Amino acid sequence: MHGSGILFGLGAAGCQSLSYLSSRWFVLQRPSGAWRLLIWAHLFMGAMSLLALPWAWSPAVPPPRVYLGPLIRAAGFYLAGQAGLFVLMRRTEASRIAPLLALKILILALISVLVLRQPLTAAQWLAALLCLAASLLLSQSGGALGPGVLALLAAVCTGYALSDLGIAALVRSLSPLRQVRASILGTALTYLLCGAAALPFWPAVAAARAPGEARAALPFAAFWLLGMVLLYACFAFVGPLYGNILQATRGLISIALGAWLARLGFRRLEPPAPRRVVAQRAAAAALMILAVWLFQRGS
Repeated sequence: MHGSGILFGLGAAGCQSLSYLSSRWFVLQRPSGAWRLLIWAHLFMGAMSLLALPWAWSPAVPPPRVYLGPLIRAAGFYLAGQAGLFVLMRRTEASRIAPLLALKILILALISVLVLRQPLTAAQWLAALLCLAASLLLSQSGGALGPGVLALLAAVCTGYALSDLGIAALVRSLSPLRQVRASILGTALTYLLCGAAALPFWPAVAAARAPGEARAALPFAAFWLLGMVLLYACFAFVGPLYGNILQATRGLISIALGAWLARLGFRRLEPPAPRRVVAQRAAAAALMILAVWLFQRGS
């Protein structure tokens, strides 16, 4: 496995953990804030992508018919998953949601084998199942989740999994470019499209005249967009399945950030965890680290 891809994946995990905390802070402060954050953040990310587009573009970019299909899949399924994620953020802590998104790994593994006909080795299957076990362990670390939350979580993970396959296809379709540049361009195109989808809702969120609301959405937008650049690059080097196993470390990062915030007194953002919960989370962390090692060894 390419070392750069591993570093990109770990960097993406860190940025996503910070974005989850930023989004939870936003929605806890504002009634119905999830949807408003979704609009503001994608308007900002669309604007940033528009600024980056001239720099990332190249005469070697293939015609639109080559990359338009993967681009629409990457953006469309991502928006569906993201909308569900923001609803989840209102129901439980970010440090619980982030690890549970590792369920996407099992969905990707099944799609790879059943739909894409890409067989996995025994070690790779074991790695995927270890991530699933770690996720289920973490799901019990703050009390059992209700069936409605679990159903929404499954829908979110499926949307993200289909988006990830679109991302990998998008970066491949831009293959005349070097991998990192193709990743930056792919991210810019995706979030330019997402920004365009959010644009019709701009008058509605702006009409509310909520003081500081747009500024409060900036941390989420910045961390998420940087994380996506790193994630696209990770997929370009190691593929979406191993990239998602690397991303599972965001659960560990989110838990560490949550514990740190609780110690600092931000108990509404991240309630402090009892020792039993800390032990469960440590066991899940060990399983995820083992999964990353197993997948790399089995490739």
